[in-house]
Amino acid sequence: MPEAAESSTATVRALDPAAYEGAIPQLADLVVDAVESGAAVNFLHGVRAEDAAAWWRGRSGGIVDGTSTLFVAVDGIGRVVGTTLLTRSTNQNSPHRAEIGKVIVHTDARRQGLGRRLMEAAEAQARSEGRWLLFLDTETGSDAERMYRALGWHEAGTIPHYAMSADGMPAPATWYWKDLR
Repeated sequence: MPEAAESSTATVRALDPAAYEGAIPQLADLVVDAVESGAAVNFLHGVRAEDAAAWWRGRSGGIVDGTSTLFVAVDGIGRVVGTTLLTRSTNQNSPHRAEIGKVIVHTDARRQGLGRRLMEAAEAQARSEGRWLLFLDTETGSDAERMYRALGWHEAGTIPHYAMSADGMPAPATWYWKDLR
């Protein structure tokens, strides 16, 4: 496991299954903050913390069996202020591939490089396991797109009307990939 990265603003680390379960209320609050600020992360405006918590609980099996790893940024008072989810392919023909998801930074913690640090932690973990092809999707035109490009990700294409934006309107998503070799 790559070492935790520390700064004066937050520590980035992977959560083990017990820590993951304990963090679910904070993860739910993070999703609510993201959606209410306009991010398209599976939910619409008005999402309740209970619904977001249920979504995170639905990922617990992958955390337990090692299919997924959640990286979090934790601030100086112990609050989860960012996430990145690394989900490994379990297909026989793609042991080299993984997906990045739930790249979220709390509105109070943005513009501090946490998104970059979370992505770097996920990429380092994937690389250490021999997973060299990563992919992700994001809402077209989002701030996240600029970050992914700056981190060396390549656009694969855009799908119109892929998902509803936080305000309930159909929005395009752009898919990105990165070769870590």
